[in-house]
Amino acid sequence: MDEVSGFDLHAAWIRRAQSDLHTFLEALAARLEGALPGRVQVERKRDGFLTGPKHVAAIAVQTDGSRYLLDAHGHDIRTSRQHEVRGVVLKTETLPLDRWLQDLEEELRRLSGTLEGARGILQDFLTS
Repeated sequence: MDEVSGFDLHAAWIRRAQSDLHTFLEALAARLEGALPGRVQVERKRDGFLTGPKHVAAIAVQTDGSRYLLDAHGHDIRTSRQHEVRGVVLKTETLPLDRWLQDLEEELRRLSGTLEGARGILQDFLTS
C-alpha cells in the first residue's frame, strides 16, 4: 500500500470510529479475528447486567515481539503497543489510533512476508 492510499485508509477508519464507535470496533475485531486466528483476543461486554447486546471492549493482537492493545472506554479509544521478549513486557508505548493502525499494518505485512517465506520453503521441501 503506498503512502497516500495508506493515509486515506487510516483517515477513513478514524472518521468511521468517531461516527459510530461500536460499529467501528465490531468491524475491526471481526476483520482481525478472521485474518489472524490464534493471534487476536477480543473482549466483549454487555451494556447491562445479563441483558443488552455485547460490544467490543478490548482487542489484543499478538505479533512477533509485540502486542497491540486497543481498549474502549465510553466513547474514547486508547491504543498501545507492548514490546515483549519471551513473554515478558519490556516496554509499553501509548499510541494515537492512526499511528497504532499504521504500525499494526506494517507489523502484519512483515509477519505475512515471514509466514509466506516459510510456507514457500515448506512447499519446496515437500514437492522436491
